Amino acid sequence: MSDDKIIIGKVNGFHGVKGLIKVFSETRPREGILQYSRFFIQKNGAWQELEVEAGQKHSKHILLKFKGYDSRDAVEPLLGTELFIEREDMPEPSEDEVYWVDLYGLKVINHDGVELGVIDDIFETGANDVMAVKKGKEEILIPYSLEYIIMEINLEEGYIQVDWDEE
Repeated sequence: MSDDKIIIGKVNGFHGVKGLIKVFSETRPREGILQYSRFFIQKNGAWQELEVEAGQKHSKHILLKFKGYDSRDAVEPLLGTELFIEREDMPEPSEDEVYWVDLYGLKVINHDGVELGVIDDIFETGANDVMAVKKGKEEILIPYSLEYIIMEINLEEGYIQVDWDEE
């Protein structure tokens, strides 16, 4: 089993008494987490695999049921646990797509070749996604807009080029 694991969600509640858990999903769309049949959690410093028995979107929540977890008492210790998948379980992105997880740590250079820093975080704002780019203790926020800002993403060489001034 690979140690190339990616966080994809977190157990944030329970549903009923038969072992269903509520999950906060990091996928886009949120119900994308339902395509996975297994997750990994860290327990006492070791990886433990959880096999999905059932999953569904329910109102605003994502519900999962793991094999062997048949009661609320059984799933209670999972509250707050982060759910991981192995990289190999992720579908290949299409030619014009990239996973956010692949952008973290990339150098950000502008149209003049000036290095602005590295991508430290990416988050949604409603209007568009935003990259938090850190250089030393300074942080700048740059919209993640393929249409207007992003000029090139080069995962092989580890950089993203943006149409953004240094100031």
